[in-house]
Amino acid sequence: DTGDDLLAILRDNRSRFSKGVVHSFDDTAELAAKLIDLDLYIGINGCSLKSQDNLDVVKTIPLDRILLETDCPWCDIRATHAGSRFLTKTFPTKKEKQFERGSCVKNRYEPCHIVQVAEVVAGVKATTVEEVAEVTRKNAYEVFGRLTKRSEN
Repeated sequence: DTGDDLLAILRDNRSRFSKGVVHSFDDTAELAAKLIDLDLYIGINGCSLKSQDNLDVVKTIPLDRILLETDCPWCDIRATHAGSRFLTKTFPTKKEKQFERGSCVKNRYEPCHIVQVAEVVAGVKATTVEEVAEVTRKNAYEVFGRLTKRSEN
């Protein structure tokens, strides 16, 4: 229960930052609203989507205040999580600690899994994955500036 402490610290230091993201949010809708009132964005990943209560909170957060996260290699969306019912995209997976190009390692979240976070947010908000991707990409640009793709070399 550190949400109120975090809020107090952020309020006390609000003049020291212009933008920010509350990473891996899994608290209440009331706290999310107070953080948004500080002009912060809410980071959503698999840890944010475990329970029905978590999904109910995500539903209340305006899409234009959400950033998608994977928190690689942690915070995967597991079959036991409430959000898993919205998953459609799967990835080839190998046993733990056995890397193979083109496959994910079991129980290790990878950047490609960001689409699964988008699927759950879309399902909860009754919108499309494309809409979630478009809006949250704009949010990332707002927070971090125009990002560019690095060359593969």
